[in-house]
Formats: sequence, C-alpha cells, structure tokens
Amino acid sequence: MLPIIGSERPDSENKIAVRNPATGEVIDYVPSLSREEVRKAIEIAYDSFPKLNSITPAKRSRALMEVASLIRENSEELALTMTKETGRPIKSSRAEIERTAQIFELASSEVKRALEGDFIPLDLYEYPAGNEKRIAMIKREPIGVVAAITPFNFPAASFAHKVAPALAVGNTVIFKPSSLTPLTQIKLAEIVLKKFPEGSINVVTGNSEMIGEEFVSNDKVSLITFTGSVSVGLDLASKAVRNGKRVIMELGGSDAMIVLEDADLDKAVKAALIGRFDYAGQFCNATKRVIVRKEIEEEFTKKLKEELRKFKAGDPMDETVDIPPLISEDAVKRMKDFLEDAIKNGGEKVFEGSVPNKGYYFPPVVLRLEPKSKARVLREEVFGPILPIVPVNTDDEAVNVANSTEYGLDASIFTSNFSRAYEIASKLKAGTVIINDTTRLRWDNLPFGGVLKSGIGRESVINTMLEMTETKLIVYSR
Repeated sequence: MLPIIGSERPDSENKIAVRNPATGEVIDYVPSLSREEVRKAIEIAYDSFPKLNSITPAKRSRALMEVASLIRENSEELALTMTKETGRPIKSSRAEIERTAQIFELASSEVKRALEGDFIPLDLYEYPAGNEKRIAMIKREPIGVVAAITPFNFPAASFAHKVAPALAVGNTVIFKPSSLTPLTQIKLAEIVLKKFPEGSINVVTGNSEMIGEEFVSNDKVSLITFTGSVSVGLDLASKAVRNGKRVIMELGGSDAMIVLEDADLDKAVKAALIGRFDYAGQFCNATKRVIVRKEIEEEFTKKLKEELRKFKAGDPMDETVDIPPLISEDAVKRMKDFLEDAIKNGGEKVFEGSVPNKGYYFPPVVLRLEPKSKARVLREEVFGPILPIVPVNTDDEAVNVANSTEYGLDASIFTSNFSRAYEIASKLKAGTVIINDTTRLRWDNLPFGGVLKSGIGRESVINTMLEMTETKLIVYSR
C-alpha cells in the first residue's frame, strides 16, 4: 500500500514489510520515503492550508459527519485490515472502527464550541485609560500544519484523535503511522480525502527517526502530536519546543490497580483481567500492576487464576479468542526479558497459560512480588500479558508502591468506601483515577493524559482542538 502526498502515491525501492502477528507472514509493503519526499509532503500540507481554510467551519463540520458515515460503510474492511496488521481480536477491531466514526462525529459537533470566540466591552476595566472607547474580541485561529505520529496499538482511534480535531479547526495534517501497522491509517486517510481537499492530509511512511527529525526541524510544521514511547516522545518534544513548536505528548504508563480488603472481589478480578489481558496488554493504560491488601491476597489470586484459565489464546480472526499475539518478535523477546528479570528479583510465578507455537504469542503470566522488589515489571511500562500482584499491609503502602514509577497515566482503586477511595485517589500521581472499574477506560471527549513522564498536555476532542488553535485578541478603539 502506498502513502499519500497531495495527489501522488509515491513508491520506493526500499520497502518496509507489514506482517501479520498471528502468523509472522508478510501481508503488504509500504515504501521507505526519502527525506526530500517527506519535505515535499510538508510543503503540500503548508500550501493546502489556505484552501482548507476557505471552507467555512460549518461546511468542515458537515464533511466530518460525512467521513464518519463513510467509515461505517467501510467498517468491515477496515476491521479486517486492522486485525491482520495488529493481531487485535476481530471483535475488538470492529468496536474500534465504530469508535473512530464517533470521534469524527464528536469533532463535528465541537467545532462551534472551539471556534465561537468571545466579545468583551472594555469599559468593564479601568486600566488602561480610555477603555470606554474600546471593545475587544477574542477568537481562535488554526495553528497551521499539524504533524501527527501514532503507535501500532490503536491505529484507527489514534488517527481519529489527531486528524479529526485538526481538520475541524482548519489545520492541515502530515501523518506518520507506525511502520508496524500503517495499512488501516492509509485507508482512513483515503476516506478523509473523499470529503476534504487534496493536501488536507498527507501520509508518509519510512524511517521513524528521520521523519521525526524533519518534523521538529521544518519551519512549516507548527505543532507535533505524538503518541508512543517516553524516550522518543520527550526527545521530540525537547527539540520541537526549542524550535518554537507546540507539542501534545501522550506517552507511557505503569498503571496501578489497588484492591482494598472491602472491595467487591468478583468485580475487581474482572477489571484486572480486562485491564491486563485485553489485546495481550498492549495499551498505554493497561493495568500493569495489581496492589492488593494482604487480607484478601489469597482469595483474589485464586479467583483471578480461575477466570484466567477460561481465556482462549489463538487466531485473532476467531470471534471467541481473548488472548491475541504480540505485535512483533521483538515484543515477545522483551516479555521474556521482563519475566526472567522478575524471577531473578524474587518473583514467584503463580500462573502461566498456553498459546500457539506459531506467530508472536506470549502466554498470560501472573506473578507475586514483594513491594520492595527491584523487578523491572514494577517500574517500567510492560506492553504484554504479564501481571504482577503485590501484597501490602496498609493503604499508605499501597500508595507508595503505586507511585514508585516515573509514570503517572491511569490508576484504579477498588473499595466499598468512597471517602477512603477519594483520599487514596488524591495521593496518587496519575492523570486519571477510576474507582471500582478498570484502568482501560477512556472517554473520547474528556481529558486523557498523564503526569510525570506520561505526557505533556491532554487529549480529548475539544482539548485537542484548543491545543491546535492560536488565541488572538483583537481590540477596536473608536
């Protein structure tokens, strides 16, 4: 499949193979573009900016609704493509395509709120003198060219969260998909261009480091929105800010789930299973650690293992599969390294499932670790189906363990006492704390992001629109 630069579909002798994680087989190729071609894509996005802004916000809003309808019309093809390139279970892929259509609809509905502006009679203020003869208007204007970089795990929703708000407020987009999963996003860009002018969105594929460097150094790029690893994101952000660019960074997480002794254990177990093993744990807000009061540790672990035994690993095209493959062979190796390190640092393996031999599969594993363990699974972001359980004696100890990483994305607390939950939530270093539910929740028009190294800024449809616009004050004096 070929990328999109204006009206062209450039190819290259240098190819990047896209593989099916369930089999390891190549399903397609995308070209590795040169730096000159990436620059050309940015030039086209820059030159297309006036054309996009000649379309009224009301008409852009209508076009976004039409894109949503086209996504639904092509939902099965998009879901199949997503499952083939990501290994995500087909039932989950279908849900994400519907969510993608809804994000475009949200962007359509929020255009008025983002751009309506404000009128202020300045005689409300004594200073500066002469305000009785002045009025002020505050308006928001598009920022320009938005460069978007997305990871492998949410190809459709990540595309929508970056592209729909940008187009809604009048920005053009230069888009870099993950080299592991570019096919769904190229198809979505093709759909968008059926309703938006040529050049409104341009898709480039190739060397991630080179493309990122061009994004941060090119004067025609005004904002970079990135979802991915902490190391790459913070490096991009530091360089972008030095060049006067705005950034939105949605980075990693080591999300903790705290289960207190008065919790509904059946509900907590279900949340832990969804939080850790949905898409084999390959989400930034997946439940990475369960911190449980010692009084209920044995019962919680027993129930968790009983339910986990029911999970089926296998072909993600099978509607009944719960545990799909990891995204790549490298991802499997990382999980092996995490597990080996955890055992070396006192981890006790209390459960290990079974998975197919073919493809990039890693079995679901449950570990028991002490709070003071130096195991990497308690500190780093684990993108795979390894769930450590950490027993604690007090609520304060639970908070200390939860806060013992450099991340602060999501967290959850299970208890029947709201006051207790609120007190703990206030002490947790996290962008979102969810009481009596899984960390794997996200609401597309509520702020999503984290503290510490989990991100810069917040993503939601309306928040992203505001980040992607400039505030202008216009004052008239008579």
